[in-house]
Formats: sequence, structure tokens, C-alpha cells
Amino acid sequence: MKKSKKRVLGLALCLVLMVSIFTACGSQDEQSEEPANGEGEQAVEESYDVVVIGGGAAGLSASIEAAEAGANVVLLEKLPMVGGSTLLSGGIVYGVDSTIHQEAGVEDSVEDLVGYWSDKAEGLADEEFLTFVAERSGETIDWLVDLGVEFGEPAPMGTSPVPRGVTSPDRGAGLINPLKEQAESAGVKIITETRATELITDDSNQVTGVKATNSDDEEVVYNAGAVVIASGGFDWNEDLRSEYAERAEGHTSFAAVGNEGDGLIMARDLGAEVISNGGVIGFRGVEGETSYTTDVCGLMWMPYAYVNLSGERFINETSDYTIFYEELIKQEDQVSYMIFDGNTYVEALDKAVEKGSAYKSDSLEDLAEQAGIDPQGLTATIENYNTMIENGEDTEFGKDLTGHAKVDTPDYYAVKVVPTILGTMSGLSTDLDTQVLDENGEAIAGLYAAGEVANGMFFNKVYPASGTSIQMATTLGRVAGQNAAGFAK
Repeated sequence: MKKSKKRVLGLALCLVLMVSIFTACGSQDEQSEEPANGEGEQAVEESYDVVVIGGGAAGLSASIEAAEAGANVVLLEKLPMVGGSTLLSGGIVYGVDSTIHQEAGVEDSVEDLVGYWSDKAEGLADEEFLTFVAERSGETIDWLVDLGVEFGEPAPMGTSPVPRGVTSPDRGAGLINPLKEQAESAGVKIITETRATELITDDSNQVTGVKATNSDDEEVVYNAGAVVIASGGFDWNEDLRSEYAERAEGHTSFAAVGNEGDGLIMARDLGAEVISNGGVIGFRGVEGETSYTTDVCGLMWMPYAYVNLSGERFINETSDYTIFYEELIKQEDQVSYMIFDGNTYVEALDKAVEKGSAYKSDSLEDLAEQAGIDPQGLTATIENYNTMIENGEDTEFGKDLTGHAKVDTPDYYAVKVVPTILGTMSGLSTDLDTQVLDENGEAIAGLYAAGEVANGMFFNKVYPASGTSIQMATTLGRVAGQNAAGFAK
């Protein structure tokens, strides 16, 4: 698939962001020191007990557990540094009954967590898998703490009031840095800028290694007793998104640019089953922004009035981001505008205007004309909104209006906000041992998967809560590493 200018720009900006976050990680990971294979020569071959494809939370967790189980492990990462989407995340892990939760006096249970996850999936998630992860979720958080990850106090995430989410003050880097350091300490060989291209099998279809291409475009064969796929989602693969997440076609992804579905494709080529629900981790962003961490994109978090092209509000603006996404994609052209005025002015607004992602005027009517919003609809909505602020009650959507100022002071701004995504929610079918299953439900010997590449059993359409994906990736990554090491022996 040809790279569009938009994808290339996204790659450059995403890598710049990842490099800046990852500075504290130390020196660049080393490439293989094997001699290059010239034209016409056989590919260089290396042998390991376990090969891990992908260096996000799942891949690093798998590599640590495999190495600590006594396996000789190599981790292949196609980007210049490990971290994946976890590195770009808020550093949240969702769970129950960790030491942090116990010390904070959180009243919760595995059953309640499973019930919440199941409800968010409308009962369509595999409850056995949900229970498996929930039972181990507290242990996973404690394991991360033992590796040096720092977390704050538990806080509510998603739509549940239970404080289950723990957050690293250093965001995603606060998770990835200790994982990487532990992997290296355990003897894992991390090779970056090396893309896995094909799974190798024997006559019985048992996976026996991986073909890869290094930064010099040379093929390297990594023979192995077992392979763990932890290559992330397929946000940046337009063909796979059309096939498995049609509802998100055209939506900008804020996930790692390495998420091109490589592992899913390689396993599917061997006959692996793909569980597809069409879901994505729905999000939103200011139009034209390629990262949600910019000051312009940060405008979208302000709790002010959002309107559609008819000038009407369509949601409680403080709703969880996944719920907001579901309502936003129902609006005409999937477009919304956030309305600011002189009472809510911040400097980033003028930057947004300069970039063409916002409009500015001294009147609401002219602002609407510029943005393509119905002028009468907008003025009527803002008049009603101001009345509700005066009365202290949002009679339309129940938003808390405490401290809100009326929208009545020029200049007025309309910031264009559109749907984006943070990840995909279709993936390889696995059993509870994380073995990849074929379309007949049989395990593909020697092949394991964890993380976003294998999360189809957990979700339906709506992502349940921040930190859920990282919890599942870390917990099942650990299981994958342990079982892959055992199989390789």
C-alpha cells in the first residue's frame, strides 16, 4: 500500500514525539552485529528460543517473562525505539485489588470489574477471558511497581465511578522505560529498525521462526522454538481498517505509526482466525492535529459548548471520550465545533485560527457563516445555553455548569473537532494460554499473541475505560512469554 503524504507526515511527527518522550531511556538499541547479506547471498540466520515481534507493553512483558524463565530471547521492533502506542499513552493501567488499591481502601471485586467490562461490550465479550485478566490485574500492577513503575492514587476511568485506574506521572514513558530496562537486565536482545515480514513453519505448520528485514533492507532469518506476536493494531493500514473497522475509515489515528497490522497479516496467512467486531478506541481531535498532546488539540478537553453543523448541542460535553466519539460520528459530516468567547479565551485559540482549524469573529452570526454552521441554530443554542448557565442547570444533557461563564463576550471562536482513534479492537483468536488459533479452533504450534493484535475477545464497539488495553497487553504478554519459553524448551 502506497504511503500518503498524510501518513508520512504522521510518521515523522509521531517519531519526533516518541524520541522526545524516550530520551530518558538511554542509548539507542543496537542492531544485530551479524554480517550483512549481499545480493545473491543467503540471508543471515540467528537462533533463539523465543522471538518476540513488537516492543510495546505486550512485547516487552513477554520478553521479560520468557527470559526470566530461562529462554534466550530476541525482540524485534520495526521503529527506531521500543514503546509502541503505550509510549504515547497517558500511562494508565486499569485493574482491581493491587496493593495500591488495597492501601487506598478501594471497595471492588473481580466480579464487579468483569461485570463492568462485559456491560460495556453489551455482553458480547468473552467472559472467560475478561475474568482471566481481571483475576490477574492487581498482580500485574504490583509486578510493574516491582519493576520500578510509579503510580498515583487510583481514580475512576470510563463510565464507572469505581477508582480502578492508576496513572504513571511520566505517562507512557513511565511504563515503557522500566519495562525496557528490565528486559535488557534479563538478557533480552532488543533489535530496532527491523521489520518482521513472514512466519516460518515446518511441514506440520509449527512455527519455527521469523523472516525480517533490517534497516539496510537486508533479510535476516530468526530461527526460534516459539514466536510471540505483539505487533499492535492496524490503525495505519487503510486496507485492514476498511475490512475490520469500517466505521473509522478516514479518521486520524493517534496510535503509534508502527501499527500497520503486520503480525495479524502474518498469522492470518497461516490460517489464523481473526475476531472482528468493527470496534475502535474512539477519540476526538482538533482537525489537522497529528497528536492529542499539542496545545491546540488540548482545546478539545475544555468543558464548553459543542455544536454540530445545525448549531445544536448533541452531548454532555464532559462525557467519557469513547461515548463522545459514538455521538460525534452520528453528526452530519462527522463534524463538531467547540464554541469559545472572550470569557474563555486562551492563546491556543489564535494558533488554531492561524492553522485553519478554527474561526474567529466579533459576532456569533458571522462565526457561524465562516464555519458553515447554521447561524440561527447557533444563536438559539447559545441563548438557551446562557439561560441554563444563569439558572445553574443543564436541562438538555445534565452537565455540571458550576463556574461556567455565559457565552456573550467577543471575540467568538469555533474550533473544529473531528473523530480520531487511539487503537483498533479486532484481532487474532487465542486461547487462555495465548496460543494463536486457526479457523478450526486448533492451536498453531509455537505461535503466541498478546496485546492489541489479539484483543478481539475483549471488546465490542465501545472501549470500556482508559488503561484497559494496557492492562490486557501486560497481563497476557506475561502469559505469552511464560508459555512460549515453556514450549521452546
